[in-house]
Amino acid sequence: MNTVFKYTCCCGKTDFLKLNAEGAHCKTCDVMHPISNSGVIRFFKDLTNQNIYFDSLYADGYEHARDVIEKDNEVLFNTAKERSGMLLKSLGFQMQQPLEQLSILDAACGSGWVTAGFLQNEKINHCKLHAFDISPHGPEMLSRFNMSLKTTNDLEMSVQDAEAMNFGDATFDLIIGSSILHHFDCYEKFLKDCRRILKPKGKVLFGEPFAIGYGLGAAALLIAQKQLGTQYKMVDALYKDISFRNKSSRAMLNNLVDKHLFFQSTFIQLANQIGFSSVEFNSPNPPEYYRDHFINELLRERGIVDARLTEEANKIYEIIFDLFDAKSFEHSISPFMDIVLTQ
Repeated sequence: MNTVFKYTCCCGKTDFLKLNAEGAHCKTCDVMHPISNSGVIRFFKDLTNQNIYFDSLYADGYEHARDVIEKDNEVLFNTAKERSGMLLKSLGFQMQQPLEQLSILDAACGSGWVTAGFLQNEKINHCKLHAFDISPHGPEMLSRFNMSLKTTNDLEMSVQDAEAMNFGDATFDLIIGSSILHHFDCYEKFLKDCRRILKPKGKVLFGEPFAIGYGLGAAALLIAQKQLGTQYKMVDALYKDISFRNKSSRAMLNNLVDKHLFFQSTFIQLANQIGFSSVEFNSPNPPEYYRDHFINELLRERGIVDARLTEEANKIYEIIFDLFDAKSFEHSISPFMDIVLTQ
């Protein structure tokens, strides 16, 4: 029995791995990678600030700092079909016709909710999916969920470092990375690797935070706070964090878990340099969402309940919003956007 996908071994050979009770073996040099009882192949064993951080969150029952995992991710996985469907629409799939015979990668998958959503989608059939993360906890949770499903799709899971992926060239039709690039020390290297493992005309989708959108919200909160004579440490910290991440050298960001905020112009230039044929940006929410809800969301996330601050910050933000409320500036308002790259 062989693996679903081909992998590049340390000996330089790219091939399917041979599976047996011990693990996954290279057919050329017989290097063995252990496999968990759930079928997760372990290519990566080192400790980094990333897997230490996320391992500790999983151990405490969280997927992210504010998201509690309930009933072993049952709630998260059972709502994943709709959310993953939105990603497919951002990729240009309207799903009038089924997706079949595609190879799909869920990179740095976290809990694996993207893959869980695809596996529950009755219009995704006879596809090959791979989900990997730097922490074993996410793929293991996905594996347990997958056992309860009946699907025509093949799923393979692994523990890998996204900045040193093991896949062979031209392996995938689609690559999905949900809010992952801003965690990487060198996201440029990862993007080059994505282009390498994409098939011709393949597509990559990332959902990422953007500096201008978050900066506008943070500035409105800081100005409102000063005008009212109040001071919240979490407001100050948000502003300082955005400023630090925008201005600091790469070396100063290495020890952070959330490292980068992006600019459209920089991303377009990078995508062109790497050789992607196109790059587009899609906001998951309409501009009105940010005008009416974004400030409230920022305050809620930071546990701040202050009616006066909320009202004043919204007034300031609406002035800024009106200044940029045109189609040409729509994406400047969005603090979080889907990025679609085409091979």
